[in-house]
Amino acid sequence: MGTITDGADVHSALIEVAEKHHIHTATFELLGGLREVEFRAFDFDSQQRKTPLRFERALEIVAGHGTIALLDDKPHVHLHLAVAYQDPASPNGIVVLAGHCAKAAAFGIEFTLTVYDGNPVRRAKHEGTGLMLWDLPKL
Repeated sequence: MGTITDGADVHSALIEVAEKHHIHTATFELLGGLREVEFRAFDFDSQQRKTPLRFERALEIVAGHGTIALLDDKPHVHLHLAVAYQDPASPNGIVVLAGHCAKAAAFGIEFTLTVYDGNPVRRAKHEGTGLMLWDLPKL
């Protein structure tokens, strides 16, 4: 369990925790607030990343979860977020944004981390999707 504050980059902060504690495979949940977020979608047909969408404002994390696995023998954070902010012009007075988080700057975040023992999970390019997915043994 821990906190991320003061504008720290969320991905970098989680990687720092993983490196400090020799964590190779984990899941995490987080909640709190952000100063900014960048979402980046993947076009399934072209197998290319779409142009990022960046939001700089106070954002409340509605749901945040992700994984830590090895990519090129270094911890890699894969994070998905749903965030919200109040907007009187919105039909219900609130706007919710969600997706694959490419970058986020913390205001104040609390996180829980679940670490898995055993062989580390590694990411590798999956030929069918073009994504860097878990490279797990065939069952």
